[in-house]
Amino acid sequence: MRTLIIDRHAGPSLQTRALGVQARTLEIYAQLGIVGRALELGKIGNGANLWAQGRRMARVPLGQAGKDITPYPYILILGQDDNERIMGEKLRDLGASVQWNTELVGLEQEPGQVAATLRTPDGKSRKIAAAWVAGCDGAHSAVRELNGITFPGAPYEHVFFVADTEATGSMVPDEVNVYLWQEGFHLLFPMRGKDHWRIVGILPPALRDRHEVDFEAVIPSLRNEAGAGLSIKTCTWFSTYRIHHRSASRLRDRRCFLLGDAAHIHSPVGAQGMNTGLQDAYNLAWKLALVVKDRAGTELLELLRARAPADCTAAAAYDRPGIQADRVRQLACGAAAHEDPRPHRRVRDDTRKGAGHRVSHRLPDGHRVPQEPAV
Repeated sequence: MRTLIIDRHAGPSLQTRALGVQARTLEIYAQLGIVGRALELGKIGNGANLWAQGRRMARVPLGQAGKDITPYPYILILGQDDNERIMGEKLRDLGASVQWNTELVGLEQEPGQVAATLRTPDGKSRKIAAAWVAGCDGAHSAVRELNGITFPGAPYEHVFFVADTEATGSMVPDEVNVYLWQEGFHLLFPMRGKDHWRIVGILPPALRDRHEVDFEAVIPSLRNEAGAGLSIKTCTWFSTYRIHHRSASRLRDRRCFLLGDAAHIHSPVGAQGMNTGLQDAYNLAWKLALVVKDRAGTELLELLRARAPADCTAAAAYDRPGIQADRVRQLACGAAAHEDPRPHRRVRDDTRKGAGHRVSHRLPDGHRVPQEPAV
């Protein structure tokens, strides 16, 4: 397929909040021939340790989850910036590139094509005609807004932060550490390099309404939960942000599609955002390739429209705080209230036959998923 890829930003992400790469995404990377590079740059998370009231309450093994149904039964800790770099390298190998500093500013759907107006890096306008448009343009999607697609949802009350640090302390090395407290959590992800930890958490209530917050203001809360032994040697990046939970009212309007954050945005808990975005793109890519090559009819694309209500409802249900961190915190703090001489409890995976499952779509008669490598 001939493609034109544009991005209004100046270049790839240099800093990121997204960290966890799930098994299905790694399977897609394997088909693209880039999984080796991802494993080389990332760090395998074999377990998650839950801490509450200064004690390690449980360990959740991640290295065996789904071991009978995937070659990647773990979470790979790899920042979105590295994921973008890997895919950018593959894109160049395929002879394609991203046109940076180029913005979609106008869009009209016509019979058989879409007329798009672009603002180029020199500030001029350029008109193009495209057979199909894939809007992978984030929470403030121009494709979504120009098609008049609503984006219902609401913001979370919490203010989140992310910090890139060199630190030592009670953390279990090479595993995810989750520190739960009454009104929030701190997640510590092991990264490449010695004592390199990416910290994601919720600001304490006293800091939420401050116009500017620096990392020094967060350290007392971190030490209160992670222990006085937590030592932060350096912090090379710190940022605060608010997030929403939203889902587009529809994922397709004629020849335009919405994918990733343009279609749905979530809490960072569960590593939903980056993974669902990548899988949205893969799902559209192979279907659209068959249609463009006249190997399938356009009814194949109707599956994308059909899956939207169920997928978004499931994501929204999981995205509720009561099903996420609040429930985990209740369980961990509840366990702490009962005297138990054992230092921690181990949560075992259920790897019995039938315990895991996959979700797939039945194709219309006469169609099949292509077996050749994805491009």
